Amino acid sequence: MKRLLKTMVALILAMSLMACCGIGIAGDGTGTGSAKGMNGDIEVTVKIEGDKIIEIEVTHSETQGLGDVAIDKLKGDIIDNQTLNLDSVTGATLSSVGFLEAIKLAIQDAGGDLSLYEAAVAEKEKETREITVDVVVVGGGGAGFASAISANEAGANVILLEKLAAVGGNTRISGGEMAAPANWIQEKEGIEDSPEKYIEDLKKAGGDDELIKILAENATPAAEWMRDDVGIEFLDSLMFFGGHSVKRSVIPLGHSGVEIIEKYKAKANELGIEVLTEHDVKELLVEDGKVVGVKAATPYGELIVHAKAVVLATGGFGANAEMLYKYDKEIDDKILSTNSPGATGDGILMAEAIGADTVDMDKIQLYPICDVDTGKLLYVGDTRMVGGALLVNKEGKRFVEELDTRRAISMGIKAQTGSVGYLLWDEKSSEATGTIYSHASEAAGLYERGYLFKADTIAELAEHFEIDVAALEETVANFNENSKNGVDPEFNLRNVGFTVDEAPFYIMVAVPATHHTMGGLKINADTEVINKEGNAIPGLFAAGEVTGGIHGSNRLGSSAIADITVFGRISGENAAKYALGE
Repeated sequence: MKRLLKTMVALILAMSLMACCGIGIAGDGTGTGSAKGMNGDIEVTVKIEGDKIIEIEVTHSETQGLGDVAIDKLKGDIIDNQTLNLDSVTGATLSSVGFLEAIKLAIQDAGGDLSLYEAAVAEKEKETREITVDVVVVGGGGAGFASAISANEAGANVILLEKLAAVGGNTRISGGEMAAPANWIQEKEGIEDSPEKYIEDLKKAGGDDELIKILAENATPAAEWMRDDVGIEFLDSLMFFGGHSVKRSVIPLGHSGVEIIEKYKAKANELGIEVLTEHDVKELLVEDGKVVGVKAATPYGELIVHAKAVVLATGGFGANAEMLYKYDKEIDDKILSTNSPGATGDGILMAEAIGADTVDMDKIQLYPICDVDTGKLLYVGDTRMVGGALLVNKEGKRFVEELDTRRAISMGIKAQTGSVGYLLWDEKSSEATGTIYSHASEAAGLYERGYLFKADTIAELAEHFEIDVAALEETVANFNENSKNGVDPEFNLRNVGFTVDEAPFYIMVAVPATHHTMGGLKINADTEVINKEGNAIPGLFAAGEVTGGIHGSNRLGSSAIADITVFGRISGENAAKYALGE
């Protein structure tokens, strides 16, 4: 009896030790784990029965339509395959890594053995499928959705293919603001504007006169279409972007392109447009000189889409380091990118392979206010375009007009000590802009890393980043005095009139990053892609950042959403007409 008792005690102690050390035992268990994602902690609860993961509960604040899509996909794959040996979801790497790490910790907390969940996912048998439609749109960003919806509304049978696991592209991760001259909010506020004024602003950077005219004249009707037909909500305020002569940019709900993409998705679903993700188009199909479809790599094999017209809306090449350096040697491996990982120039390369011409490929834009670690565009910094903010260097001095062009500001920052700038504003500007609240997760992350700092005095801000205290106080005092008189003798700031004098004060460190590629496929006014002989390629249309010639050497802020919407609509309508023989 004593021997049996000793054996049982030893067994119990061994089982306890195994559980404490995270060594797996057969049976049931529930555990929790937490790890950092893109926008904060990802918290999971895992339930295990008989060494099988049967349930995963997740709490997170990851980006809607991007991080949450990645988590849902990985969650399903883990339960279906009983493995953590999974690749990160392209476009949501930080969310993927954070989720998988939280799962591992939860399994260990449940007393599970991680080695039980290391098997490789079995390869599925590949097959080739073929479908036929009137119009195939390649790319699920703002241009692609505008094109697909417009083609459908023009009577065509449409399919949209997106290579990433989530739709949205650069539109989703943008602020979504859209230049719209003579819009409904300007009318209410008494701001005088016109397409002609917008044309003057656009022409300063060069670009094709005909395309610029089309953009300017159709921007506001396109914004009204987004509002009234698609159901996109805009705030009752405007944003003043650098390079514009007046405040003319409408702002989507939440100061985010998420509002645009989610409403586009809903509209496409309402219209019955098939949207396929993880469908990576590799080749344009050509017969007798006409584009007649595409080939795509998919999770199940190859998809061949036979179509009467193809619209390329694949975005630019801002995430393709090799292409960037090829066309602009200033953009080396030290320069990060704000772009979606899907912006690798696919559409440009595919079209070039069948003889398409390109234009302005060396015209690449940097965005001045980006995360020093990731290159992510910082929307908290939009304060400089609404409430107003100052940009200073390590020496506590201003060095550029805060509403100059993005390239000018970016190069200005690059030339400063440490190649960084510091954006400074007060509580009035914070309240007027609201980005601290509308982008609360971004702000929280910056606070945590020490890149955004809040204090009751200018001196405390300066001390935090080791900026010259006396010089910064003098800079702010001089600006406030001049601004009250409506002048800025140093840089002629366009939105002069605000002051930095109401505590608490805020300061944020920022660096420039690659943001927009102005070059791309050459198109005509009908968005037909032009070949190297100057002729339209039958059946091939393009819209959005995949095209070039519109923005010249510098795209003005908020003109991208105008561009992709205006030319997205035109490409969809004209592709439908071509496909239907009208």
